[in-house]
Amino acid sequence: LIRKHVPAALEDLKLRVVETPTVEDVKWKAGDPLILSVRVEVAPTPVAKDYLKIPVIRKPQSADEAALAKRIEELRDAQARLEVAADEAVGDKNFVVIDYTASRDGKPMAGAKGTSELVDMSSEQSVEGLSAGLKGMKRADSKTIKVKLGGKDADLLVTVTEIKTKVLPPVDADFAKDMGMGSLEELKAKLKEVLDRETKSAAESDVVRQIEEALVKANVFPLPPSMVERQLEGMMDRMRRQLMGAAQMSEKILADLRGKLQPKAEDEVRLAFVMSAIAEKEKIEVTDTELASELEAGLKDAADEAKKKELQEVFSKRKDQIAHMIRERKTLNFLKDKAVYKDA
Repeated sequence: LIRKHVPAALEDLKLRVVETPTVEDVKWKAGDPLILSVRVEVAPTPVAKDYLKIPVIRKPQSADEAALAKRIEELRDAQARLEVAADEAVGDKNFVVIDYTASRDGKPMAGAKGTSELVDMSSEQSVEGLSAGLKGMKRADSKTIKVKLGGKDADLLVTVTEIKTKVLPPVDADFAKDMGMGSLEELKAKLKEVLDRETKSAAESDVVRQIEEALVKANVFPLPPSMVERQLEGMMDRMRRQLMGAAQMSEKILADLRGKLQPKAEDEVRLAFVMSAIAEKEKIEVTDTELASELEAGLKDAADEAKKKELQEVFSKRKDQIAHMIRERKTLNFLKDKAVYKDA
């Protein structure tokens, strides 16, 4: 009886239930009506506000000369070579080749030894105290350096076998040729083209961020806890997949991570409701023509007929989700068109 009548009653009440209802306080005696309480989580029905004329600071759409110069320096650094340094002693900008063995409390540590290891003195070291201890040492010098390994004190017996320096290639025709370009001018033009695309994409993403933050801030209403929890779990799963292969995270780290992601999960759930409310209020709909165009665009990128068939099947099964995605995209474009821009 409960399975039959509870869903029917909820449908009669036109409630947008977001979680399986919980039946509580059932009262029934033979010959009497069945009386029960049902606890349900329902979707909020916000009235979207303050979504027109959202103030937006628009960043530059193209890269400047400083960005181009920085990218060239990054390429030079990637093409750099190490040569024997003229320096007699290890300095902050050198690369040092060392042999080492580690001990703790006078006993050798298992597996903690190496030969011809390269240490970049200009970079942060995973072994605390190593860089400071190497500084000033000369070729063939040996020294015991107090370090921390695994967060605990240890002794590192180090021998400097070589001191090297990084040599950057000059920015000339040969450099451009090494990058696969016919001339330095061609290289710079190509880099500028790439940087312009990156800069424009970043600027557009920043516009979306500002609009979404404004919507979340202006539209505050209670959220269904189960929806927030599902969103949070999805975010945690993605984080676990990204960290796959890393050290196992402790329960404390996972709890801290959940705490940090909780506000973001709430914002994403709230934003989804606000965007839907805006689309409804502004009568933004998805036409069959738009759905067909979306499918056609995907088919163009399909590698072969098998991929096309697979895409068509997926599209057919997920037509409603795809329509929702297109509607959100149209709503976002509507908000961008209505925003008030000011150049940074």
